[in-house]
Amino acid sequence: MRTTCIRLVLLMVFVLACQARPVQAANTYFIAPDGTAQNSGSEASPWDIESALSGQQKIAPGDTLYLTSGTYRHPDRTWTSPGFRIALEGTADAPIVVRAVKGQRVTLDGKVEVSHNCRYVQLHDLEITVSETAQWDRRVTSGGAEIDSSASLSQGGLNILGGAGSKFINLVIHDMNSGVGFWRSAVDAEMYGCLIYNVGSIGPDRYHGPGIYTQNETGTKLLSDNILCNIYSTTVQAYGSKNAFVNGFRIVGNIAFAPIKSGARAQVLVGGGRPSKNIVVEDNLLYEIPLQVGYTAPYNEDAQVNRNWVVNAGLSINNYKQVQREGNQIIHTKTARPDRDADVILRPNRYDPARGNIAVFNWKRQAEVAVDLKPVIQPGGTYRIVSALDYYGPPVAEGTYDGTPIKLPIPANEKTGNGEFCAFVLLGSIR
Repeated sequence: MRTTCIRLVLLMVFVLACQARPVQAANTYFIAPDGTAQNSGSEASPWDIESALSGQQKIAPGDTLYLTSGTYRHPDRTWTSPGFRIALEGTADAPIVVRAVKGQRVTLDGKVEVSHNCRYVQLHDLEITVSETAQWDRRVTSGGAEIDSSASLSQGGLNILGGAGSKFINLVIHDMNSGVGFWRSAVDAEMYGCLIYNVGSIGPDRYHGPGIYTQNETGTKLLSDNILCNIYSTTVQAYGSKNAFVNGFRIVGNIAFAPIKSGARAQVLVGGGRPSKNIVVEDNLLYEIPLQVGYTAPYNEDAQVNRNWVVNAGLSINNYKQVQREGNQIIHTKTARPDRDADVILRPNRYDPARGNIAVFNWKRQAEVAVDLKPVIQPGGTYRIVSALDYYGPPVAEGTYDGTPIKLPIPANEKTGNGEFCAFVLLGSIR
C-alpha cells in the first residue's frame, strides 16, 4: 500500500513538472527571391525558398515562414520535375504556416509538390503559375498524342501527394497544363478560397488538365469557397477507377463558370468506378458547368446534394442508396429566367474576415447591380472588388463603405454569358 502511494505521489510530481515547463515559443522566419541557405532566416538575412520548404532548415511545428514579394522561378521546367518541394511536418495543434507577407504579391513560377511526408502545413495567399504557359497555343503545344513525356514542358500545378491535415488557403493558381492534384494521402485536408483559372490544354484526342483532380479514402477532404474558371478539362474531377476511392468529400460553396470548350468535360464530377460514401455537395454556384454526383459504380452509399445553383447546365445523381436532395436551383439554357433583376450571393471568407467571394446571376443583364457588403465590411471600412477573370488587374469598384448597398458594374463578357453571370473577389479592411 505504501509503495503504491509513493508511486502515485511521484506520478503527480512528474505530471505537475511537465505542466510547469514553458512552452517553446513559435519562431518566425523569412524567405526572399535572393535569399540563401546559409542565411539565418531573419528578415534581414532571409533563406532561399528551396532549402526552407524542403526541410533543410530547422523549422519546428508552430513556426511561420513569410515569403517576401517577388517571383520565385524554379529552374527545372521539365515535365517530370517536382518543382518546389514542400516537406515540412507540423502537428494538429501546431501547424507550420507558409504565407506571403501581407499585402505583397508572391509568385511561385513552376510546379509545387507537397511531398508524401509533409503533414499539417498551411499555405496562404501565394500565386502559383507557369509563366510560359500563358503563351502556349493550347491546341498544339500539349495534350494527347501531341505531348511526349520527355518534352521540355512544365506540367505545373500544385501536386499534393501528402499533406495530411494541411490547408491550402486563398491561393491563386493559374496558367498551367495541370491544375491541382489533391490525392488520397492528404487525409483531412482542405482547399479553401482559391482562385483557379486558365488550366489545361486541348489535344487531338480530348481535353486535358482538370482544375482540381482529387481522390480520398478515409477522413474528410474539403473543397470550399474556391472559384474556378476557364478550365480546359473537367472543372472538379473527384474521380477514380474501380481501384481508387472517392469517399468523404465536402464540396461546398464553390463558384465555377466560363467553360471555353464544347462537350461534356466541363462538369463538376464526384464519383468513379468504385462505390462512394459520405459525399456532401452543397451551396455551389455553377454557370454552364454540369454537376454530376455518381459515375459508373453499380451503387453508392449516401450523398447530400443541397442548395446548389446550376444555370445553363444540369444536375444528375446516379446510383445512390440514400440521397438528400433539397433546394437545388436548376435553370437550363432554354428555361425562363427568374422574374427579378438579379441574385447576388456574397460568401464571407472563413480565414480572412475582410474577404469574400461574390457571385452575380444578372437575370436582366443590367449594367450594374446592388451589393450589400455588410456580411464582410462594416461601415467605415474600405473595400476593393476585383473580377475573378482579372484578379491582379484594376478593381471594378472600390471606396469606403457607408453601410448602404454599393453599385457594382457588370462587364459584358462573352465568356460569362454576356453579362448574365459574373464572379468577383471582395478585398477589404476592417475599421
